Amino acid sequence: MDLSPTVAPGKRPPFSRTFQALRHHDFRLYWLALIVSLTGVAFQTVAQGWLVYRLTNSALMLAVVGFIPAVLSAPASVVGGILADRFQRRKLITITQALMVLPPTALALLIWSGKVQVWHVIVASTVLGIVAAIDLPARAALIPQMVGEDDLLNAQGLSSMVYQVSRIVGPALAGLVIAASGEALCFLLNGLSYGAMVVALLFMHPGPDIPRPAGRRKGGLRGVLLDGLSYTLKDPILLGLLIVLGVQGMFLSPYNTLLPVFAKDILQVDARGFGGLGTAAGIGALISAFSIANMQKGRRGLWVLGAALAIAPVMVAFAWSPWYVLSWPLLLLVGMGMVLITTITGTIVLIIVPDEFRGRVNSLVVLIYLGAPFIGGLPVGYVAQHWSAPVALSLSAAVFFVSIVVLLFAIPQLRRLA
Repeated sequence: MDLSPTVAPGKRPPFSRTFQALRHHDFRLYWLALIVSLTGVAFQTVAQGWLVYRLTNSALMLAVVGFIPAVLSAPASVVGGILADRFQRRKLITITQALMVLPPTALALLIWSGKVQVWHVIVASTVLGIVAAIDLPARAALIPQMVGEDDLLNAQGLSSMVYQVSRIVGPALAGLVIAASGEALCFLLNGLSYGAMVVALLFMHPGPDIPRPAGRRKGGLRGVLLDGLSYTLKDPILLGLLIVLGVQGMFLSPYNTLLPVFAKDILQVDARGFGGLGTAAGIGALISAFSIANMQKGRRGLWVLGAALAIAPVMVAFAWSPWYVLSWPLLLLVGMGMVLITTITGTIVLIIVPDEFRGRVNSLVVLIYLGAPFIGGLPVGYVAQHWSAPVALSLSAAVFFVSIVVLLFAIPQLRRLA
């Protein structure tokens, strides 16, 4: 006798799609390794901000330490995109992940020796950033190969869920580790965490991961690059989505750079409280990621534009909150909005771009992802240093809001996408 629940035709139980993409062997290995790797990244992110502010006591220097590596490393994503469209992506990612073990491990040793200086952090972050910039386009382009288009949004949501859980667990644990033994152990754990991805990649099935066409233009790498840029610029929806990611990165993401300032000087909390602020944003982002993983096909652009218009006033409210108990839920809402924008936008890009261009188009996404927050972070840090962090964050949120409104009128296809 069948005792399983009856489901009406066309309907599925709530949250039944949550882990659907894990039925794919390669993505399941990738996802498990991502849990380890991104937790390590969260440890280093918290430790690096705390270390730099401890060494310099300067909001501007926080921005500089982010800006210099971003400017030097972000262009490497273009090279990564070309490589991802010419060579086997799985092998390329294995090499880059192995190389990423070295910079955070070196920083850990410098901290333990008592000789660490800010320029060490800048150099190590730059090297790590260059390798990561080459790695990310290949990883983004590999996901559709692992799961197919039907499970792509679910896979993106699951990947985002891992990232958000790491933001919840990582900052909280990192705050405890820093308070107990300093920043060095956080850097070491991040270095070791990249090994998990290497192991997962070695056990994946090569499957469809074969070289793709290099492009239609002649002229070697330059022609391949121009081919990708030409494709991007001719598609107004694709171009508009990249601009959305760009203005978000420049005018919203820099709030993360100023978190040590808000924690220490405005909310007056210690490393544990600082970690708790990161955890708040992570919980909000996790809520969004879980929703995205269960999202059905439909007008996904509406969620992107709605979140983009709502997040700016929430950011302003956080900027002027004098109480930790109020700042915490506001950061939760910020985390929700940021993930809705980035994850759904990135998924739409993957869906509308054919496989032969995915590496190069995603190199532009990575270029924006890595470079925009720190390009915006430098002027935000300057304003915070000479006026105040609340003023800097409020102005940044206002510019973002105006930019989105102008973009909706300049590219009407985005309104139809919503």
